[in-house]
Amino acid sequence: MFWNQIKQISVEDAKKLIKEEGTLLYDVRRPADYEKSHATGALLASKGKIKSLVETDDKSKHIVCYCYRGVSSRIACKHLMKAGFENVWNLKGGYAAWQKKSGDTVHT
Repeated sequence: MFWNQIKQISVEDAKKLIKEEGTLLYDVRRPADYEKSHATGALLASKGKIKSLVETDDKSKHIVCYCYRGVSSRIACKHLMKAGFENVWNLKGGYAAWQKKSGDTVHT
């Protein structure tokens, strides 16, 4: 099943990748949720943003996606992988895990 091919990553490992590899962190929640709070450095990746990312030629980008608990971000990862991105991870536990383990968030 395709879902089994989606790589999961812990908050700790995601932070290492972001720091060492320049990995992009995408928040795929609703814009209103992103506006309230999001992981520091995360970019809002609404459906339109993911679609434009899929259409880019640079498939070598390292990307970590998260939503609130990890379901919608798996769908985003699936779309990216089907488009040819190989270095894509789903944040295990989503934003809730990021807040709990990291506390590294932006509140507006």
